[in-house]
Amino acid sequence: MTVGQQFEQKWQENSGKIIRIRQIAELPGFLEGIVRSYGHHGNMPIVMAGLPKTWSDAISQGSAQAAYLWAEGGDKERFRQYCEGSTLGVTGCAWAAADAGSVSLYSDSEQSLLPSLLPPIHAVILKESQIAETFQSGLQAMYQHAKETHFWPSLIKVIAGPSMTADIEGQLILGVHGPQDVYAVIVEE
Repeated sequence: MTVGQQFEQKWQENSGKIIRIRQIAELPGFLEGIVRSYGHHGNMPIVMAGLPKTWSDAISQGSAQAAYLWAEGGDKERFRQYCEGSTLGVTGCAWAAADAGSVSLYSDSEQSLLPSLLPPIHAVILKESQIAETFQSGLQAMYQHAKETHFWPSLIKVIAGPSMTADIEGQLILGVHGPQDVYAVIVEE
């Protein structure tokens, strides 16, 4: 089993959804499909943070939905309002771990985590090359990169599927403390 296949299996065991696309040009159509599948038609905004410029440009230019991108120095309150009114939050990730079926996002002044927290649907986009075999090896690579670049994220958020909790009878409930659906979109290019 490849690292990518192991990640997919673990992510889905954690109630996450997987989509593979061959190239980033396919992304806007996929995101539109998610928004429509939840019964939202019309101009529901998509909020984005932590994406490479080519990816955020592709989403903005190829989407019929309004797309708002967090930018360093932007109006935090206004972006929060966009996130609260959005159906879909889209983020990149720093790295993923196959053995845990998880993705890791960084927060600092250049990247907001709000798109991964407030909208009911979160799509995290990653390349297969960002998937580490183990969580430990992902942390080690992050540590080595931080030592070399002197960039230490102020916060690391690890996501292993949608928010979950159980009631007193053990009934599993999704989306109580965050998105009810989380997609990992693996770009094969």
